[in-house]
Amino acid sequence: MDRRASANVIAFMYGGYLMRYVYLIIVVPFYGRVLGVAEYGRVLASMSLMNVIWMLVSFGFTFVGMREVSKAHSAQECNAIYSLHVSARLILAVLGAAIGIIATYSSPVLSERPLIGLLATLLGIVSALNLGWLFQGRHHFRTPIMIEVFGFAVSLVLVLSLVRGPEDSVWVLASLLIAGIASTIISYGLATRQLGWPRFTFSGVVPLVRNSTMLFCYSSGSVVLTASSTYLLTLLSTPAQVGYFGAAERFATIGLSLMSPAGQVFIPTITRQLAQGDKEGARTTTRRGAMLLLGYGLLVLCGALALSPFVLPLILGAEFEPSAHVLQTFAWMFPFAAFNELIAFYVFVPRKKDKVLAIAGLASGLVNLVAALVLAPRFGAMGMASARVIGEAALSAALLGVMIRLELVGLLPGAERALARVRVVCGLRTQAGGAKDD
Repeated sequence: MDRRASANVIAFMYGGYLMRYVYLIIVVPFYGRVLGVAEYGRVLASMSLMNVIWMLVSFGFTFVGMREVSKAHSAQECNAIYSLHVSARLILAVLGAAIGIIATYSSPVLSERPLIGLLATLLGIVSALNLGWLFQGRHHFRTPIMIEVFGFAVSLVLVLSLVRGPEDSVWVLASLLIAGIASTIISYGLATRQLGWPRFTFSGVVPLVRNSTMLFCYSSGSVVLTASSTYLLTLLSTPAQVGYFGAAERFATIGLSLMSPAGQVFIPTITRQLAQGDKEGARTTTRRGAMLLLGYGLLVLCGALALSPFVLPLILGAEFEPSAHVLQTFAWMFPFAAFNELIAFYVFVPRKKDKVLAIAGLASGLVNLVAALVLAPRFGAMGMASARVIGEAALSAALLGVMIRLELVGLLPGAERALARVRVVCGLRTQAGGAKDD
């Protein structure tokens, strides 16, 4: 796609994500006021568990599948990839279900109402079976957005109809699950009409798992631990602190999710350009993505610091005022998270640098976990938020070091000039050459 076409698609996708904001603007205050701090914290903990199950069942397949579909030349090739990925997810769903059941009964918060945790586990499996990666890899960018908006509408109607008080918190998960199943049926119907029925197969699953392991290690090191922060806090602190943290993290997650629409366009585009040998085009596209993401990270940092004390109590009620200070701590995470999104998925994934991603993700995940275990028992929600910032900063440092070593730093606007000046100041020899896309 040319620049104008890309801009149009990205604008459409952000329009779809605007519906997510409308949805959250309605349901988040509704949950906070109807469920209360403790019960809303329980719901948020179950959603954290859902995200973990989602990541485990997906097992790094999403970006591997998107990358492979972007290079496919026929419907038959796409069908083979479609069939293999669906089979692999169904096999891992058994493991995900077992882990979800154990996690539910291991958490003091979730074990009081285990049905919430079990529904969250099932929702995580259904979410992992979504076909957004397939549509994006085939450059059908609008399709998953329209399906997602449909899911928002269904879940919103169900939530507002069924949730009347704290005792109805289980219906929050049930409503999301019903909407997720309906969206999944639609997406599989569309994919099957375009590519034919998926064929369940064991053959090829093991190589797929092996090829996805590096990206899964990156996810398990950073994304899984990030997604499980609220659940982890249920083991380390009080229900009230879980509620404060979970509410602030909900808003932080909204900010982070707004990086996704651009990535759904840029990642398959860069992958296809590299597959076609258009290295200069891939370099240009990567730089455009860099300016968009890094600018967004700085903008959200300033907005969260300035607006949190006014917005959160207004939306959630006065009892959630401590969440505003937690969100201000989260604010420092956004520039690092934007940089990490850029390097991981715009630079390394299209160029198949999965191994270095895995190492960096595991290292930063360990830093995040250690910081959480030290800070969360002492400082509750503020400690867990600080641990998230520390983890993202550690990941940024690791990824930047790898980029410099692989001589890919030229893909960042102005980075080569800045690095040359640093080397001059430090008395180091300046290296010649541009970014290596091989």
